[in-house]
Amino acid sequence: MKKIKYLIPAIAACMIQTAHASEPAQCQTQTAEKTVFEMCLLPGAAFQHDLYTLKADKVLIAALVDDYAESVQLEHKLLDGPTIEFPLSRQGGNTVSIVGGCVPESKDQIEVARVCNFRWGKVQIITDVRFEFK
Repeated sequence: MKKIKYLIPAIAACMIQTAHASEPAQCQTQTAEKTVFEMCLLPGAAFQHDLYTLKADKVLIAALVDDYAESVQLEHKLLDGPTIEFPLSRQGGNTVSIVGGCVPESKDQIEVARVCNFRWGKVQIITDVRFEFK
């Protein structure tokens, strides 16, 4: 389990570093339960995939390629004993999930925007973050 714990952020970091953006990242922040959340769109070059990132207090939680950003569920099992956890992970029970996604909006059968919403356990952390395409 520890190998996976370190492998996922490493893969995500590589994806972010290798994304060939044609435009600068578009980021929006929201605060929930004293935690600052940042949702970013890293546009891909022409005919390339976009990348969506979610951070909590500047710590990368997820990096999602546009094809897989629509319906996301991340589940974390809290271990017994002393552990380092995000405050929102301690909402009671031994598991917590982050669920949501960035859903496409279209006009005349062309994708014109993505709207992102995420919930961490019972707390809404990202609400209607909208990224419009030009």
